[in-house]
Amino acid sequence: MSHVMKRLLAAVGAHPAAIELEEADEEVAAAAAGGTGLPTLFVGGAAVGGLEGLMSLHLRGRLVPMLLEAGAVRC
Repeated sequence: MSHVMKRLLAAVGAHPAAIELEEADEEVAAAAAGGTGLPTLFVGGAAVGGLEGLMSLHLRGRLVPMLLEAGAVRC
């Protein structure tokens, strides 16, 4: 899933930073992401969710504006 997420973000001009977690830290990270599981995308410090959340934003036309607002892509 993370590969698909990275490809979609690259397609819209974002270059995400991937953070690899130790197994012990995965539970804490999943809880911080609102229980959406891993991998989880954060944009501007807000948890977007996993692949489903990312695709939902993209299909509703909200992904690029969110990335622009966070400074993750340029016009």
